[in-house]
Amino acid sequence: MDVDRLREIAQKTVDYALKQKVSQAQAVAFMADNSLTRFANSQIHQNVSQKIGGVSIKVVLGDKRISTVQANTLEEKGVKEAVEQAVKIAKASSPNKEFKSLPEPEAWKPVRGAIDKQTATCTPDFRAERVKEAIEAAHSKSPKVDAVAGYLCTGALGYAVANSLGVSAWAQLSVAYMKTTVIARDGESEGFGAAQQYSRKVKDLKPEVLAEDAAEKAVRSLHPVKIEPGEYEVVLSPLAVAVILEYMGYVGFSARPYQDGQSFVKFYANQQVFDGKLNVVDDARNPKTFYAVPVDGEGVPKKPLELIANGVVSEKSICYNSFTAGKEGKKSTGHALPPLGDFYGEMPLPYNMIMKPGDATVEEAIEDTKYGLFVNTFHYVNPVEPTKLVLTGLTRDGTFLIEKGEITKPIVNMRFTDSMLSALKEIPMIGKELLTLETATVPMVKLKKLRFVGVSAY
Repeated sequence: MDVDRLREIAQKTVDYALKQKVSQAQAVAFMADNSLTRFANSQIHQNVSQKIGGVSIKVVLGDKRISTVQANTLEEKGVKEAVEQAVKIAKASSPNKEFKSLPEPEAWKPVRGAIDKQTATCTPDFRAERVKEAIEAAHSKSPKVDAVAGYLCTGALGYAVANSLGVSAWAQLSVAYMKTTVIARDGESEGFGAAQQYSRKVKDLKPEVLAEDAAEKAVRSLHPVKIEPGEYEVVLSPLAVAVILEYMGYVGFSARPYQDGQSFVKFYANQQVFDGKLNVVDDARNPKTFYAVPVDGEGVPKKPLELIANGVVSEKSICYNSFTAGKEGKKSTGHALPPLGDFYGEMPLPYNMIMKPGDATVEEAIEDTKYGLFVNTFHYVNPVEPTKLVLTGLTRDGTFLIEKGEITKPIVNMRFTDSMLSALKEIPMIGKELLTLETATVPMVKLKKLRFVGVSAY
């Protein structure tokens, strides 16, 4: 759907809400048009397309009774019914005295190049050809490659925000991303490897490169050995780094845990908590980030926000939407999430994080390691003690022992449990190449130590 149509729907929704005698109103009309080609056992088994559209409506009564209702329709009748429902819910709610106001309008500029026509209109045949390239590349890597799986997704997203204070803003972007997982077999042993890539342009995806990378890790993962838990030097691929950074954003840099006393920033502000080489900024207008949007889910302009500066965090590292900012008498930093598969509700989050690169390569980081581990990625990660940034999780899809500067053997997956305040305190090397992933653009990173507390069953 054309973004102009979304703008019209959002404004009409606000106008209708004001006729219901509400004090303030906000509407976000959105549309997600995505297509997915999924493959497993080295063949395509699913090709689906879906369009999801609707309007998220927020109404505020004069005594600060508030409600938010999402209508999964763009039809006028359904939207009006949702507005009326929102008003009924607000009237039945208790006043929220912490609410200050919806955001005032600010000047903003569209992000150039955010929408790519080829990606937004990508055909199943085009995706099938790219998948074929990946499957063939993986199998050509080794006869031990048994199966190739994954998905390739392309599409476009758009949303328009209007509110009763005069906000009128919108965003539109194309998306393309691919994950390839390779399973290798040798007798009774299985090995796994995976690789991912995200871009706003489908032509930038490199299926063969992803497949070869995943296949190499899968074959090298065959016949893993168990090693004892303990502290190890680790070389983390960008996939693993992105997982850590995503959880740091969730438990540390969001205003909600900060105001609830659960964020580590609350206790370590203005201290040298990380290595001085660590610098992270949240910047939606940087061309390297994936979700290149000019405004957030409330129409507030996106601006760079320094999360970590030379290893230091501060009160200025916190991401706000209008509600959490109002609680402290501040302005929103532009981190309200748009209603596009919004898992976190109204929790403000950084989703355009970029880590400053260093000058090293993965090969140099491995050569610099006398005895340690290479970790491709993590999964089942969860926060254990947010105030100390303690995370736990398992390695996955390629974990290897490094001895005397060389990868010598695959190991059975390990569970780590450690404070990132400790793990990121000493970072001997940072990669010079950045990989764009969904919410973070990151390099490889070598850590002086990471504590592993157990061995997985597989």
